[in-house]
Amino acid sequence: PSIASSMMIGLETVVWISLAYLLVLTVLLINAGRLSDMRGRKRCYMLGFIIFTAGSALCGLSATGLQLVIFRALQGTGAALIASNSPAIVTESFQSWERGKALGINAMAVYVGLTSGPVIGGILVQSLGWRSIFYVNVPIGILVVGLASLKLKEKRTFSMGQRFDFAGAATLSAALASFLVALTLGGSYGWNSIPILSLLMVAVSAFVLFIYVESRLTHHPTFDLSLFTKNRLFAAANVAALLNYVAVSGVTLMMSIYLQDVQGLQPQSAGLFLIAMSVAMALLSPFSGWLSDRLGSRLLSSAGMLIVTVGLLTLSQLSIASSASDIVLRLTFLGVGFGLFSSPNTRAVMSSVDRSKLGVASGTLSTMRSTGQSIGLAMVGAVIATALPPQAVLQLFTGLTGQDLVARDDFILGMRSLFLIASAIGAVGTLTSLVRGPEQLDPTQELQHTVNPTEM
Repeated sequence: PSIASSMMIGLETVVWISLAYLLVLTVLLINAGRLSDMRGRKRCYMLGFIIFTAGSALCGLSATGLQLVIFRALQGTGAALIASNSPAIVTESFQSWERGKALGINAMAVYVGLTSGPVIGGILVQSLGWRSIFYVNVPIGILVVGLASLKLKEKRTFSMGQRFDFAGAATLSAALASFLVALTLGGSYGWNSIPILSLLMVAVSAFVLFIYVESRLTHHPTFDLSLFTKNRLFAAANVAALLNYVAVSGVTLMMSIYLQDVQGLQPQSAGLFLIAMSVAMALLSPFSGWLSDRLGSRLLSSAGMLIVTVGLLTLSQLSIASSASDIVLRLTFLGVGFGLFSSPNTRAVMSSVDRSKLGVASGTLSTMRSTGQSIGLAMVGAVIATALPPQAVLQLFTGLTGQDLVARDDFILGMRSLFLIASAIGAVGTLTSLVRGPEQLDPTQELQHTVNPTEM
């Protein structure tokens, strides 16, 4: 809202301020991972932060909505290089017996950032204006680039002689881009509208072409299809991650509306409720990662997914009269399940591939996350549109009196339907997690890749 009022821009442009970043980030993740496998993780990681930092500075300097959208896309390019390398660098730096704990700490940092970021952003916007949320990234980016330059050592597991697969990258990007735009704008344009159906047709066609290109036309493909066709652990863990994010990504948005417009809480109070889920994730992730080093991922990830499924079922039973302690308990339970699932599952994905493909593995997992979140948010929009007529939506969000009680009742029914659907998806994710192959450790390979103390 602050950006829209400051720049005098409409809803269409405001939507693209978020969409441009998320779209470019998701589209480039696997491509960025492949590039880091070929050219080195340290240099790609540092390049990502340089691009992200420059994009942040330019976002703060933007004079028009179009400029802001373009520079947000530039931020997304840098973010893709960062996200596709972070788990890969952690995986490469630790032995199998402590890799889960390390990835768990990495996940904890993510959840702490997701929890504190909006709070800090709100304070900055209120105190210094919206441009400050971009400018604050500049000193952080400079600090990270400096530390990475001094502390990270490039491990020579990449091949400079390989050619980048532009055909595979282009077809994959086209498939993901058209699919995500269709998901994001489907609620506005209508799922049966010509633009959305056209985008979905382009997505399917581009994906089929991508499969053909990768299987027949390249010696060094962007994505090695055998990772899905012949590596059951990699395939099952990634699909489980996708289903997990589809199931839980709509919780924050739906609960935010529920807490503010049904329970009547202020935004600050609603935020404190939602922190309960993030805190549970952050606290449990290192512990579950540590356990996965000893027990493997199958039991822990499947148990976590089952808890997520049950947690979503409990959220479907919320009503207008639900108490504060009841809401917090259910959100915390869901956070426990997610925290138990995430770190072991990430460890399974990253440990199931050769070190020369860690970038692609990390990029694939991040793509599953972004795609799952997009599908989950599209589900929220579809459920709200189905459960509530336009006038009821207006009543709910504007706080109008009269028939607002009817709008709240309709919203509760829609929310219940969403969480029941999400719970069913979680149940499928639990079964998918259970069928993953066993994790096998080759002691000889581990010894060959022992980290040199001088490289840490």
